[in-house]
Amino acid sequence: MTEVALKVGMSCQGCVGAVERVLKKMPGVESVQIDLPSQKVLVKGDVTPEAVVQQVSKTGKPTELWS
Repeated sequence: MTEVALKVGMSCQGCVGAVERVLKKMPGVESVQIDLPSQKVLVKGDVTPEAVVQQVSKTGKPTELWS
């Protein structure tokens, strides 16, 4: 299982919902944790960091790997 941490530009619960929806549709994702104040998204599952970034980018939100 891989754990991918992302920084995603989210400003409200609507943003959180959009990010959560696209990630839960992604094959291999087992869990999604989102912390709005820190704009951190933690994804666990059989996924690659590149694929997760690409999937979240579909929401139009600025997305990068957490450093």
